[in-house]
Amino acid sequence: MKHVDIIIIGGGIAGTSTGFELAKKSSITILEKEDHAGYHATGRSAALFAESYGSENTALYALIHAS
Repeated sequence: MKHVDIIIIGGGIAGTSTGFELAKKSSITILEKEDHAGYHATGRSAALFAESYGSENTALYALIHAS
């Protein structure tokens, strides 16, 4: 049986990013019941990156409002 310092349950964005950070100093194992990591909420998220989100003082924000 392999010894690990930390077991993480869940391979979504929270589990894998936590595992990534902890693996720098500890031995970790991530337990995931699905065939692929990020299968449920992470894989089906409708989230997106919008460059216009943020400070209202940007030139891009002014162009968006002017259009």
